[in-house]
Amino acid sequence: MFRADAAFAKPETYEALEEGGVKYAIRLPANDSLDQDIADLLTRPIGKPSHKPVVWYQGFLYQAASWKTACRVSKLKATDHE
Repeated sequence: MFRADAAFAKPETYEALEEGGVKYAIRLPANDSLDQDIADLLTRPIGKPSHKPVVWYQGFLYQAASWKTACRVSKLKATDHE
């Protein structure tokens, strides 16, 4: 398993890992297109916080203009409170 930050989010990195059969998780740099896809995760739920940590996940297919194929992308949002 290869994990990396957004500095490694480049087509040549994905292609090399996929050719080698390596599973990977690479953080993507923020951009307007991704923000639009996860808009529902960017807003805080209505109501009083319960002071419990909350984590939301959303997975979807995404293809940047420089990518040859779409990849599964998972977005994670964690807060200190509900």
